[in-house]
Amino acid sequence: MSEAKPQVILRMGSHSEKEYIQKTLKFFDGVMVGANLLQISPGATASLLFKLHGETRRPYYIDPMTYAFGSYFDPEVSQVRDDLDWIKSLQKVPGRKGVREKRFKGSYRKLADEFGPPFSTCLDRGVAINQRDFSDDLIYSACESVLSFQAERLREVFREDPQTESFADALPRPAALFAPYFYIEPNRSQEWITLNNRLARAAMKQARFETPIHVVVCAHLEVLTNRKLASPVIENLQACKPDGVWLWFSRLDERFQEPDELLALRWWVEQLASSTRVFNMHGGFYSLALSKYGMVGTAHGVGYGEQKDVIPVIGQSTPTVQYYVRALHAKYSVAQIQRSFSRLGIKTASDFYGKICDCPICKGVIGNDLDQFSQFGEIHYSTPKSKRAAQTPAAAKRCRYHFLLKRIEERDYVGASTLDTILNDLKSSAATWAPTAMLGTSIEHLLVWANALS
Repeated sequence: MSEAKPQVILRMGSHSEKEYIQKTLKFFDGVMVGANLLQISPGATASLLFKLHGETRRPYYIDPMTYAFGSYFDPEVSQVRDDLDWIKSLQKVPGRKGVREKRFKGSYRKLADEFGPPFSTCLDRGVAINQRDFSDDLIYSACESVLSFQAERLREVFREDPQTESFADALPRPAALFAPYFYIEPNRSQEWITLNNRLARAAMKQARFETPIHVVVCAHLEVLTNRKLASPVIENLQACKPDGVWLWFSRLDERFQEPDELLALRWWVEQLASSTRVFNMHGGFYSLALSKYGMVGTAHGVGYGEQKDVIPVIGQSTPTVQYYVRALHAKYSVAQIQRSFSRLGIKTASDFYGKICDCPICKGVIGNDLDQFSQFGEIHYSTPKSKRAAQTPAAAKRCRYHFLLKRIEERDYVGASTLDTILNDLKSSAATWAPTAMLGTSIEHLLVWANALS
């Protein structure tokens, strides 16, 4: 068993999250931004990464997001779609007042133009990239373009502005460069596996890049559990020997997955950890615990992103940021936690600090009055016309900062604990919180995790 020291990489989804990143990054192990964010706000993103590195010396990664240009399986209609509809938005038509039509979002249009063929040509024709778009020559040049973007884009942005030009050479390189990758969708798994394998091999032949090259395995859950599909992916990775592999199984949610799926994720880590560094692109506490089997680290957002579907749900309202319970390694509504107080013997603020959390955020909110815990779930009507109450920005901020503090604590705890200690603590927490299960506080995942890690 190859044990690793666990890391947590924070992913910044938008510049509205920079406050959280700036205040906490020094306690984490790096930051990741999507290439689309860098393209839509190049100056702000490059300046922020430069500032963060200067203040924290933490590494950064740029996810090239190449999967966005491929086809995907739409569960709503149970078919493969190649219309690229999910990277479009309704936009005003110049010269036609009041007329709007679906067009490619500016960030992806700019990104495709930067990458060149076949990314730019697939947007020109309005149809997703497929395996036939990559000749042997084009696959090599596409890899070079995608890797070069990650390696050089920040410097290019600084050189384009006279005020930052002199700092361009001082910009650090990314911690790693990601090979282009596409989602392995269920209807044409073998074809997408073959293309991703070719891209990984071509990327590893790019001799001019001194930065380590990593490969992303982005796939549906069947690839996770089906050994016939998994084996050629793993064998290719073992053969081309990337410096790191990032696993991303769409819709995998550690808290709600079946035992065989969690065991399969552990199996993937065990197969790869002896030859490369293994990360989870979107993971939580279970992924941290897999460091005992060789998983180096995981990434997620400031209050979300421990699981992610490849294709986001369009038009979904902003979800409530729930309260993270460290003992259960999961988020719950404030009402669920409050209903559990009596079963846990929590009657005072001191009881809460001893049995649930005594972090600075919780102490600052609750003080000596346990009733103040409700501030984590404050709701309001955001506008006079709002039909539904939503969580206040202040409550969401409290929950996010609390979560980040708990994640730092969990990472350090896993790194300092033996596997037996982790297993015993999972079982102990399940026993302690068992009386609250009838009140809607789900705890089943704790024992499922313990069995999968045993």
